[in-house]
Amino acid sequence: MGDVVEFRRPPPPKPEKRLRAKSQYELYPMPFFDRAALCTWKVLPTGVYSDDCETGKAYALEFLNSCDGTVGWTTLLAQITRDMILVGPDTKFANGEPSTNGIVVGFMGTIGKALAAIASIALSNDAF
Repeated sequence: MGDVVEFRRPPPPKPEKRLRAKSQYELYPMPFFDRAALCTWKVLPTGVYSDDCETGKAYALEFLNSCDGTVGWTTLLAQITRDMILVGPDTKFANGEPSTNGIVVGFMGTIGKALAAIASIALSNDAF
């Protein structure tokens, strides 16, 4: 018998290590996010409605200024709203009924104003 020729296939290349994607809590470090609890709405109202509304407005402006145009960012408002609902009202009237959270009102009112302004511009330009 003759010499045996052995053919060996080289091992496949090792896949490159993928970088871990940053979480939304790392990408958008909002003051109302709680990364440890995986919650996008962790706020503590002062109980002074007008002050809380101003806090909500400031939070909304910070959120809007963080817009990077990515799909990830566009899903944040839905998550924030979901967490607002899950957390529920954290203040109550004297009769025990839930009262309005000024931070939520200030936040959503500012988001609404921003949407109205953008929609007005888009409608005037026939963008819709």
